[in-house]
Amino acid sequence: MSTENSDNVMIISADCHAGAQPSTYREYLPEKFRSPYDEWQAAYEAEMEARVGTFYDQEAEDARNKDQSVLRAIEGEWDPAMRIEQLESDGIAGEIIFPQQAPFGGGLLQYRTKVDPAHNLEGQRAYNRWLADLCNERPGRHAGVAMITVEDIDVAVGDTIAAKEMGLWGGVLIPAGTGDNPYYHDPRYEPLWAVCEELEMPIHSHSGWSPDYGDAPSATAMFVCEVAWHAHRAFTCFVWAGVFERYPSLKLVMTEQGSHWILDQLETFDTHYTSDLFKYFGAGLSMKPSEYYERQCYFGASMLAPKDCGLRHEIGIDKLMWGSDYPHLEGTWPHTMESLQATFGQVESDQEVREILGLNAAKVFGFDVEAMSKIADRVGPTLAEVRGQT
Repeated sequence: MSTENSDNVMIISADCHAGAQPSTYREYLPEKFRSPYDEWQAAYEAEMEARVGTFYDQEAEDARNKDQSVLRAIEGEWDPAMRIEQLESDGIAGEIIFPQQAPFGGGLLQYRTKVDPAHNLEGQRAYNRWLADLCNERPGRHAGVAMITVEDIDVAVGDTIAAKEMGLWGGVLIPAGTGDNPYYHDPRYEPLWAVCEELEMPIHSHSGWSPDYGDAPSATAMFVCEVAWHAHRAFTCFVWAGVFERYPSLKLVMTEQGSHWILDQLETFDTHYTSDLFKYFGAGLSMKPSEYYERQCYFGASMLAPKDCGLRHEIGIDKLMWGSDYPHLEGTWPHTMESLQATFGQVESDQEVREILGLNAAKVFGFDVEAMSKIADRVGPTLAEVRGQT
């Protein structure tokens, strides 16, 4: 069965998030870490209360908390029944799930608080176990992304193997910051890249991490303007450190960081590669940076801005995977159709719409297209609805 045989579009969101309530996480932690977690959680809540209005616009936050649809979305972060109801009401058949926040603060915003490495490790393991349980409620529809730490690479390798075995087949989220450890161009990470290639676990870099800019009036502006740059860095490392060269089947998925930036990056990198002045950059590389990109890189294009969609042929149709960012405030839920119409209204090719909205993600992550197509026949929008032609 193929999605082309139905007018309904199979949508797989390449960028969603999930996280448990603090009391639930406690159950997934080893006994000896529960009391320290209780203490950390109490201190964290007090710290966040003291920061009210310093990092986000308080009027927007207050409005968010009065919006019943948003509050129901928050419940969908941890409730699998509510989650699938909301995704299906938005026309989404499947998803790739990234973390909200793990016990002891692990996740995309961990830079705000310092965490003991042992606590961080156990917190992220607890998150992975919880996420696996959520995903396994409906096998095949939720590709959960595992969190790992990089303090000890042997541990990271073991946790990657464990994640795949427990049902997290969406890949591995590498931290954007490596703390006191070398960055990802360093040979210490070779065993991690090798096991990810062997297990067919894509590696993810996701926007959300940056240095702590504090609570100065310009802090939020600094964060928003620079956060995507930090997420881009994994691509730079994988090119020049020869990671793509040594692991030709490894996939790098860059999410929630836009996509049109890659065009200038590739032009610059290819120029360096072919330049006599910088020819040593490419020592040991058998291809141009743009060729590694073509072979191994993809974008989880959260919400996919119309500008990026307009450059889809230059970026690569097969590189783009649309995401709703559910249930984040800046995401498309519960107004996904309006967002899709703004982006895809002028895309004339049915196949291009289908690829970006679902087929590309199915190929990258290994979704069962036939099974997902049956779900799409029930919940997916028509091509006309996606384009706003009804």
